[in-house]
Amino acid sequence: MLVGSTAAMMALVHGETVPSAFVPTRPFRVNAGAAHQYAQLPDGSTCYLSELTPGDEVLITDADGKTRCLRVGRLKIERRPLISILFSNQKGQEGRVLLQNAETVRVVDARGTPVSVTALETGMRLISRSDVTGRHVGQPIESEVTEH
Repeated sequence: MLVGSTAAMMALVHGETVPSAFVPTRPFRVNAGAAHQYAQLPDGSTCYLSELTPGDEVLITDADGKTRCLRVGRLKIERRPLISILFSNQKGQEGRVLLQNAETVRVVDARGTPVSVTALETGMRLISRSDVTGRHVGQPIESEVTEH
């Protein structure tokens, strides 16, 4: 799932499908992080995670860029320790994603491999999406917008 603190740059956050010593796999679950972040929707728009409701469609992306639409079944908001992950694209555009600081939460690296946020190191290459248009209420607009 594409998630980011700004709509201009989103990281690919992996579902909880990787076996772990901590919890059973949950192929239906994505730990998408802080409620203020944006999620990519199937129509190309974005919304805050906090705006999603059961039944809403979100865009699910794999490491090869193939997408499909899935419906949200349930949302759970809880206080957890977060880690701030700063990343940039080849043009130097920066993005950030705040995710739960847990071994079971993973982003996808440039090889398409899920990497635990607790194992990330400076300089690692991640899969992300960049958007050059500005956004207003989740819709692309022709405007210069700067977000931090």
